[in-house]
Amino acid sequence: MSNKRPGLALLLDSAPLTWTSQEDRHLLLCKELSRNGFQPVLIFSSQLNPEFEQRFLSAGAAVKTLSYQTGMLTFCRGLKKIFRDYNVILVHIIFFDYFSLVAWLVRATGIKRIVYEMQNSGIFRATSWKRILLRARTALMTVPMTQVIAISEFVKEQLLKAGVPREKIIVRYLGVDIHRFTPDAAAREAWRKEFALRPDEIILSTVSYLRPFKNPDLLVHACRELKARNLKARLFVAGDGEMLPQLKNLTRELDVNDYIYWLGNVADPKTLLQASDVFLLASTGEAFGLVLAEAMACGVPVVGSRSGSLPEVVKDGETGILFTPYDFRGLADAIALLEKNPTLKRSMGKTSIDRVGQLFNVEQAVRETLTIYEKITQR
Repeated sequence: MSNKRPGLALLLDSAPLTWTSQEDRHLLLCKELSRNGFQPVLIFSSQLNPEFEQRFLSAGAAVKTLSYQTGMLTFCRGLKKIFRDYNVILVHIIFFDYFSLVAWLVRATGIKRIVYEMQNSGIFRATSWKRILLRARTALMTVPMTQVIAISEFVKEQLLKAGVPREKIIVRYLGVDIHRFTPDAAAREAWRKEFALRPDEIILSTVSYLRPFKNPDLLVHACRELKARNLKARLFVAGDGEMLPQLKNLTRELDVNDYIYWLGNVADPKTLLQASDVFLLASTGEAFGLVLAEAMACGVPVVGSRSGSLPEVVKDGETGILFTPYDFRGLADAIALLEKNPTLKRSMGKTSIDRVGQLFNVEQAVRETLTIYEKITQR
């Protein structure tokens, strides 16, 4: 295959099961690359949903499947063929752990311009000899990377602690489609009707994969506290994960079955966000929390833990309320404050919309990504 246009490849470690704000960003990025004379190539580790694939093809992208699990040699050979076929001059690695050999394998194909994007959550806690070893390993694994994108200042701080050279790191926030995520009063009414909610019941929501660092058990304990205070609320949890069975058991033990709905995976949580009065996230060490920006774009104030990137995304006292991590009573206090102050809740919702429009919209994220590409290709 001969392609006269220079190619730019996005190397992703998985194929999405549902269309999210991540795919919105990738789609717009492909459109802009095509418009600027580049051939975008998306390389997924598993087969992409045909509907999603057609969207990317319509944006001018080539879509390929190549699994890292096939073995390093096979993976490297596959990459080399794709890069040659599409005249790839820059590779953007997304979602892969930087401790994997992917960046080195890309470099082995002859590509010298490599962007790695760090989206993993977590807090660097290693001390003593473990810290020394991890920093040495990080330094080695990031050698082939031209630029490392941190999706928040918090992530940048973690990368520096882990040993990534400061000069390689640039912060670029994630973004959401503010034309897709918008307030919709009809969604709230539809949700109330579907679940037979009373007018005095506040709708709480969270959208999350249910794993330990997300601290979903804290939400269950907060609901028990709300029930003890006789505050009428319903919590809708969209998401699945390893903790779901124990969370359902905890819900029964604390006698809050009437407060919590475990929805499982929800293909499109937008209507849930639009129906919500308050969005909750109790994570510690969150890298960004894209769903926070989605909820805020829908005009929903956030109650979240004062940890990770949340203080960057949520303006405490203006677009939501931050509580001390692991403090379920503090979480309940914040919910109660918003429930008793509808004017404050509305004000926070409006300010949330403005903040997302200014800082966390998908167009801005794509513009900043293109600027990174431009600077690298000009070196």
